[in-house]
Amino acid sequence: MASDPSSLRLIGAILTILIGFMTLYFTRRNDQLEWNERLAAHLLAWILIAKGIGNTAVDYAIRAIETGGFTDQGVWQLSVGILWCMDFIFSSGLICLALVFPIPMIRKASHMKIALGAVIGLLVFRVVTQLLGFGVALIQLPGLAYLACALIWGSVYVKFRLMDELRSEESSRNIANVAGLLLLFHAGHVWFMWPGMILQAEYFYYIEPFVGLTSMPVDFLWQSSYTVLIAVGLFMCGVEIYQWSKGRAELLTYMLVSYFSLGLVGYAILGQGENALWWQSGSQSLDVIWTTLTSAMHFSMMRPVIMMYVILRYGLFETTPEMKPKAKLMVIILIVIATSALLELIQALVPMNEMFSAAALGILVAFGIGWEERSFDNLMNASKQMRKGLDARWFPEFPVQRIVFARLDRGMAVLILFLILVAFVQWQTNVWYDQLMFEAIETWGADE
Repeated sequence: MASDPSSLRLIGAILTILIGFMTLYFTRRNDQLEWNERLAAHLLAWILIAKGIGNTAVDYAIRAIETGGFTDQGVWQLSVGILWCMDFIFSSGLICLALVFPIPMIRKASHMKIALGAVIGLLVFRVVTQLLGFGVALIQLPGLAYLACALIWGSVYVKFRLMDELRSEESSRNIANVAGLLLLFHAGHVWFMWPGMILQAEYFYYIEPFVGLTSMPVDFLWQSSYTVLIAVGLFMCGVEIYQWSKGRAELLTYMLVSYFSLGLVGYAILGQGENALWWQSGSQSLDVIWTTLTSAMHFSMMRPVIMMYVILRYGLFETTPEMKPKAKLMVIILIVIATSALLELIQALVPMNEMFSAAALGILVAFGIGWEERSFDNLMNASKQMRKGLDARWFPEFPVQRIVFARLDRGMAVLILFLILVAFVQWQTNVWYDQLMFEAIETWGADE
């Protein structure tokens, strides 16, 4: 029996990376996308690739810390450095994504240059502070992506979910669903904790533990952004319940209600117990099991599944007869990986013979492949319309040449390699170990 959910973390990371490369492959061959959709597809691909690399680093960091602890020159510093640097790409990419998809927030070409320039400038600034050895600093504005995405996607969701114009009903519904799903992708693990925030339970303050690497002001900024996220999520959940009562339920309705309902149940489990961190392993206590089934499951499984659904459902894939078989093959591969991850999770929590789990995997894959073709066709044939019936002012046009997107791909590949090099330098210079010791001394000094 697997003794911890580390296999789930690693499989989830592989799944995320695969979906990223799959998105990039099919997007580059899709000539039917509008400029903001094409830019969004490229951003989505690199967001997933960077997050998958970061999640892989998380797995190795947790294993290294659990076996060897926080040691000088420990390889855990390389993994933490990669995680933090990849998060720069992830958070900056999500801000850029929110600015252009599903509704472009920028109205002129000059606005685009200013907005994207500011995001890129923040990314460069964060990298420079890392190179100078500042560690996790308040001036890097951690949590900014949560706040920006909550305000932008939340506003788009409310505007179009409550829009009551018959001629644009199909488009407005799709836009609201995309905005809601993207925010769920980003913030779902926080929404599980909403009762803890309202009732000030201690477990709410351990959503994103950096084990002493972050100062009190940094933690406060993070928690403030979580509070805004939860407020936006609760409002969205209320809107979905209202729409449900009117017979207008969507997939997003059931997902939001499920997340917030599980959060309520989780308070009964986590509110009175010890703090169960999402990366904890090696324990069969109820609070750790619950955290594994909610927060860890969202990080490892739900994020790539949600993003794959958005990419397939809303037309970012090339769906010509020539490309469809390749897309189906990729979906089958993803189903096998996701099924393996699910069985790893069950095996980590419930005693199960390995032969039995292997047989169960074969059965589930057989059913999954049979179900895949029907589901794939349903997604491909579903409505992807997001412009029909809406005023043209919602979608300003910018002449963006294809070479720009090719340069974006090359730039992102170089940036990822460069940031891995930065993490390697941090490991060799003991930046993270020194930061941990500094925070520990400050904490002990305050206690005395």
